[in-house]
Amino acid sequence: MLVQEYFKTRKNLLEKALDIYLPPAKQYPSQLHEAMRYSIFSGGKRLRPILFFATYEMLIGRKNINRLDRLLPIACAIEFVHTASLIHDDLPSIDDAPERRGNPSCHVKFGEATAILAGDALITKAIELLTEIKTRHIALNCIRIITRAMSTRGMIGGQTVDILSTKKKININTLRYIHLKKTGALLQASMELACAAFDAEENITITLSNFALNLGLAYQIVDDILDEVGNFDILGKEPGEDSRNNKATYSNLIGLEKAKKTAEKLLRDSYNLIKNMKNNDILIEFVNMIKERLP
Repeated sequence: MLVQEYFKTRKNLLEKALDIYLPPAKQYPSQLHEAMRYSIFSGGKRLRPILFFATYEMLIGRKNINRLDRLLPIACAIEFVHTASLIHDDLPSIDDAPERRGNPSCHVKFGEATAILAGDALITKAIELLTEIKTRHIALNCIRIITRAMSTRGMIGGQTVDILSTKKKININTLRYIHLKKTGALLQASMELACAAFDAEENITITLSNFALNLGLAYQIVDDILDEVGNFDILGKEPGEDSRNNKATYSNLIGLEKAKKTAEKLLRDSYNLIKNMKNNDILIEFVNMIKERLP
């Protein structure tokens, strides 16, 4: 199967499930549900749920889209949490971003209060979906994984340090912490959730968890570089946002060339972690996609 076809079919499967699991736009209170749907269906690539699918299918040893139906609540939960984080990131009190993926941010279209509540509602919906997993120990493990990814040890902690670091001189270790938590935590959770659904051995889970963290850090470093030298078509937003917000980036802390070399090493490390695993072609494609974004 071509890699492009794999991404297309898994994304289509997810889109249908997202539509089913979200409340109808006209259901009361309609403005809240409209805001949730607006943010979910705003053109996201669905990379995290597809990474989840790809990991699970690698573990079971074959690609079979019919085997993914029971995993759709987990995949949708991942996308709900990711979208909630973007809604909250864009708020005036955080990044103050007027656009997301070329469209008005949720708070611009629906108001700040509705945007906050839409993000909150997507997070609670994500947890609700995980409670529907029939095998109790898998359900509990999935809830543990995704709540840890969101917690002060994960995305919320990373976002907090990011906010507190704005307009301040920080070192590379602090910036690495921010990236690992803000971006890496949910990528890590996506792969750990696949391991939980498969009941994978601990050593496999640790290896894939490390793969995800390297991948997430590389992804964010590439974003830092592109924010300085990229364009709107690549980023989906106007470049230079980090500079305008006085945020530290890898490229302005260690220079463009060293930042690029750091990203390249992380991608090599990611590849080396999975190169001997069977049916790893889609995971390798994730490495290649990030590599191809490097200017």
